[in-house]
This record gives sequence, structure tokens and C-alpha cells, in this order.
Amino acid sequence: MKWPNVKLIFRRELRDQLRDRRTLFTVAIMPMVLYPLMGMAMLQVAQFMREYPSKVWVVGQENLPNSPALIVDGRINPEFGHAESQLTELLVSKENDSQFQAIIRQCRENSGMTRTPILVDQLIQKEMQDRKIDLAVFIPSPIRLPNTSDPGSPETSAALIPEIYVFQNSAIDKSRIGADRINRVLAKWTGTVIRETLTEHEVPLELLQGVQITNADVADKVGKRAAAWSKILPFIVMIWSLTGAFYPAIDLCAGEKERGTFETLLSSPAARSEIAIGKLLTVMTFSMATSILNLLSMGFTGMFVMTRLGTGMGLTGGLPVGVPPLSSIGWLLLALIPISALFSAVALAAAAFARSSKEGQYYLVPLMMISMPLMMIPMLPAAQLDFGTSLIPVSGLMLLLRGLIEGNYTECMKYATPVCAVNLICCWLSVRWVVHQFNSETVLFRASERFGVGAWFRHVMRERDALPTLGSAVLCGLVILVAKFFVGFVVSPPRSFNHFAFQTVTILVATILVPAIMMALILTRKPRQSLRIRGCSLPMACAAILAAIFLNPAFTWFTGLVMLVYPPGGDIVQLEQAVSRILTSAPGLWAVLMVFAVAPAIIEEIAFRGFILSGFQSIRGKWQPILLTSLLFGLAHGVIQQTMITFVVGMMLGLIAIQTKSILPCILFHLTHNSLAVLLSKADASVVEHSPILARLLYSNDGQNFQYGIVPGILMSVVGVMLIVWFIRLDANPIPQPLKRTWFTEVASRLSGAKNNS
Repeated sequence: MKWPNVKLIFRRELRDQLRDRRTLFTVAIMPMVLYPLMGMAMLQVAQFMREYPSKVWVVGQENLPNSPALIVDGRINPEFGHAESQLTELLVSKENDSQFQAIIRQCRENSGMTRTPILVDQLIQKEMQDRKIDLAVFIPSPIRLPNTSDPGSPETSAALIPEIYVFQNSAIDKSRIGADRINRVLAKWTGTVIRETLTEHEVPLELLQGVQITNADVADKVGKRAAAWSKILPFIVMIWSLTGAFYPAIDLCAGEKERGTFETLLSSPAARSEIAIGKLLTVMTFSMATSILNLLSMGFTGMFVMTRLGTGMGLTGGLPVGVPPLSSIGWLLLALIPISALFSAVALAAAAFARSSKEGQYYLVPLMMISMPLMMIPMLPAAQLDFGTSLIPVSGLMLLLRGLIEGNYTECMKYATPVCAVNLICCWLSVRWVVHQFNSETVLFRASERFGVGAWFRHVMRERDALPTLGSAVLCGLVILVAKFFVGFVVSPPRSFNHFAFQTVTILVATILVPAIMMALILTRKPRQSLRIRGCSLPMACAAILAAIFLNPAFTWFTGLVMLVYPPGGDIVQLEQAVSRILTSAPGLWAVLMVFAVAPAIIEEIAFRGFILSGFQSIRGKWQPILLTSLLFGLAHGVIQQTMITFVVGMMLGLIAIQTKSILPCILFHLTHNSLAVLLSKADASVVEHSPILARLLYSNDGQNFQYGIVPGILMSVVGVMLIVWFIRLDANPIPQPLKRTWFTEVASRLSGAKNNS
């Protein structure tokens, strides 16, 4: 690669983008104008934000005690809330109000219930709507307080059972706000009643307080500001880095296709990789500039707006947010380089695939949908930086930034290496993808075409290919993922093993097997070849079974590593326990193997290594189809731990399928792998001790859970790796070598030449 050519292309593209008014508006003008306008709008709207009084209907005021008085002169006693008294309009009605007699009667009949009957709710809702009130407060029974002046009075022995009903309409904001105000007033009034009663009976008030608990916050102001900004600033940098990269990428690729200047650039002496890197550096520049300008503009605007709003609310110095620590700016700028490279490469590859600028803009939505969860997870309070989260792209970097901004340097240094390694690997893969896109003529010169459902269906039915296309494979994978997602909410918990077996097999057939077979029959001319349903040689079948056996220790250890890094949650543990209880009622081990080994091996291989992998093989190369198929295969299993495990297993299955051109060895490998997992979970001390082979391979610390020994496991894994190498070097359809020219071939060629001349 010649870096002067890259520099020349970078300067050319940068100059062209600086001349483009749309790019300048998106990158520079919009950040400088957008946030001040938003701040002005917030200040203008804040002038109309005020608290409105709540209309409260009070029924049974005469049942309240005279002291302490809750209602004075038709208003709430300011002693129990001055603001609540000013913002509450009371409409007091006597208990003998005819329109409330039925409601009060049913409240008395259901005294002590946690909620009123549905009939009462409906009556009250109708009365509240007719009278246009926000809240209804009922005191259906007299509230008697102990009379200390006359010990013989009946009020002394009466039970102190306050009965106050507060009815609100939670569907209306004013009603909810009014309920909050009344509940605060009633809480203060109830506390006053209790204190006065205890004082009259000469009971120490300390008994009411109980054990005194003092909460103290040891965080300083700088730490509080850092904790607040550590969740906001990384998200802003990430989201604007992605947004700022996408629009220049569209103009540099899809835009040049439309303008007709792309062919001129490709005909220059610069290599395709140099053109791709030059455009990538240009997109990175605008991505970083967009992120920095948005960050600065939002920061300065936010400080002024917060100060004005805080002053309007009566807070000295504005709202308690403060300025972010200066060190956070340095960490953000440092992290902006790899994240801009990642987003710029992904955006440039997507833009190179687009036929037009409009199509390129459509690709922004999927990229945002994929990136947003990775950006939102680190903002959750429960998210923490550990080894598991450090291996997640984007999320690990955001959690690392969050810790660095908060000043947790010791904790961050533990996981800085895996975070940087994962994100750098993602950047490298993204750059490789961009270079691959620019080296593919079919990608760069895809012609624009109109799309119609009817025309597309007629085209598919009339000009079906022998094998599935890339779009058919993607469509099949998406149908499987969506079907499994919705079926998971519909199915009911199994009651027995027969119910569990029927449910599991039915889900596999309906969500995986049926879409694959239907698409193979409809979208291809050779369904059997599309599904790779063909025989294989005996060595291939035996090698697949042996590979599953000898690689089982490695897969088992990898499963343990995944469970250690990403411990399963409580729901997954409960599900595993429920399945274990159901499996105890199985008629035999054969039934468990049929459900967990035979059915998944046949059905999943027909769909994934059959139809989907055949469609992905339209992509050049061997490993990209395997990688994409394994990714869909892992996502189809739902749980993140199982997704990672099945992804690795799917890579081996994809290799076998491509090298043997048949799903039969894949089915045998899949069947053997799942069967060994079931048998290993069922192994106990009696079985292992009576088998000399198992006694040398397995061991257990508690006599129940058996696992492979270190030495035999490593030896088996070495043999498994040798079988993988054998599959990689395998050629299912060897090309015959040309025959050597002998005297016989020489004479035959001369005779055929003489015959042609005659």
C-alpha cells in the first residue's frame, strides 16, 4: 500500500466534502445551531410550566376529629402542607349526600378490605367524571380518639380504626398529582394525631421513632458530578460518532455512483485498498468532528439552560449538575479514535453496498437498531465492568469510559486490555470488510432497479436458480429467528415429559424445518441439492463422528468458560431445574436422546447447513458463509450463553458441510455431540467405576458431576484438531490431473488432426 496515494485521496475527498453544503450543515452548522435552539425552546416552554390546583371532593368531613383539624375554613390546614393547601380546591359534601349513600354503604360493608369492589369503583369513576373532580376522599366512619379527660367515656375504650378512602384515576395526570398531594397531607396529619395521642397518654415519643437510622453521603461534589456525567457523555460521543460517519460515507460511495465519478476514481493508478483507506480516513475525520462539535455545543448550552432553569426554580447557582471533570474530555477524545474507526468502516461498507443515496439512508436504521442496545446497556445502573462485559464491543468501551470518568482507575486497568483488544479487532475486521467491498465489482457496480412485489414473485417463479441466493438465505434466517421469538411467548410450561417432547419437536419443525423446506421448494429448482441432501463416503461419515467424540472435551471446557464469564441468571437456572425435573419422568434414556440429539440434529442441519449455507455460498470464499451461518445458528438459540456455544459448534459444522457438500456428516457430528452432552450429564459413580475407559477419562470431585481429566482431554483435543485439519484439506470433488503426453497420446492426437484436415 502506497501511503502517498492514500494521502492524496484523503485530501481530495476531504476537500470535496468541505465544499458540500449538506455535509457542512450536518457536521458543523447543525450542532452549533441545534442545541441553542433547543435550549431557547426549553426556556420558552418552561414559562408555561406551572402547577395547577387539584379539585378534591371530600365526603364525611364531620367524621374527622376536631383536633388536630385536617380541614379549616373549607381548605386543608396549612400546618400539614402550605403548598398542598394552596394547590388544592376542596368541595366538601355531607355524608347524607344522596348520590353517595350507596358508595358509603358499600365502603362500610367492606371495611378493612385492601380495595373496594368493582361496582364501587365504577360508581365513583362516574361521579368524578360528572362533577369534573380529580380526586375523591371518603371518611365513611367517625374517627374516635381516646378521651383522656374522662376515663369512663365510651370513646376511651373505642378502637382507634381510622377509615379514609382516597380514590384517584391513574389514567389522568392531574388525578395522580392530586393523590400525591393528599397522601402527603394525610401522612403528616396522621403523624400529628399519633404524637398528640401518645403525649396525652404520657408515652415517650422515642418509642414511635424506633431505632434511629442516619444516612450519610460520603461522596464529594466532584464525585457526584463525575457519576452523573459518566453515563451521559460516552453515549453522546458514541451516537454522534455513528451519525456523523454515515452521511459522509453515503456521499463518498453511493453519491459518487449517482454522479458518475466513481468509475473515474477507480481507473486511477491508486489501488482499491488505497482508495478505501483514503475514504475511510475522510469519514473518520467527519465522524470525530461531528461528535466533538455536538459535545461542546451541548455542554455549553446545557450549562446556561440548567443555570436559568435552576434560578427560576429558586435554586442558587442553578440545578445541581455542575461541569464535567476536565479529565473526562481527554478520555473521550482518546476513545473517539477507535470508535470512529469502527463506525466509519461499517458505515462506509454499507454505503458501498448501496445502489443510491436513498438506499444508503435506509441502511442507517438497521445500524442504529444494532448499535443502540450496545450503547444503552452501559447506562443501566446494574451494568458493571467485568471480564464478561469487557468482551462486548462498544458496551465494554463505554463501561471503561464510565469508570475512567468516575476515577476508578485501579478497577479499569484490570479490564483495559480486553476492552482495547476486542474493539481493535472489530476495527480491523471492519476495515477488512471495507477493502473487500471495494475489491468486489458486483458490489461497486450494482445497478439500481425498481422493486415490485408482483414482478419480484413472477421473476422468482419464472427464473429460479438451481441453488438459493444470498437474499433467500437471509430471508430464511430472519423467518426462523422471528418465528422462534414469537413462539417462545405462546407456548405454555410443559406438564410432563410427553408434553415437553411433543412441544419441543413441534417448535423445531414449525419454526426451522418448515421455512427451510418451503423456501427450497418455492425459490429453487433443485430443492434436494439446495438442502445438501446427498450421500457421502464412509471415511467422511466416520471422520465426522470421531471429530465430535474427540472434540467433546474442548467443547465441554469452552462451555464451562462461557458459564464462568457469563453466569446464567435466575430465570435460566429455574428453567434448567424445571427441565431436569421433567426429564426424570422420561420413559428412558432413548427418549431423552431422541428429543435433545436426534430431532435437533436432523432439523437444524437441514435448515442451517442445508438451505442457509447454500445461499451464503454465493459469497466468495469459504469462511464468510460459515461465519454468517454460524451467527444465525447461534442467534436461533436465544440465550446468550447458548448462542456463544452453538456459534463455535456451528463453525465446525459449516466447515464439514462445505468440504463434504453433504449434510449427512453434519447430522452425524451434531447427533454425536448432543448425545455425548446428554450422556455426560447422566453419568454417575456406578457407571464410571464399572467402565475402565470412562474411569480413565472422567473424574468427579463430589461423585455426581463428572468432567474430563486434563491429560486425556488434551490428548483427545489434539486428535480432534488433526481431524479438523483433515477436513480443511479435504476436497470433495477433486479435479483430475491432465494426462502425461506419451507416445500413445501423441499418435492419437496426430490421427485426429489428420482426420480433421481430410
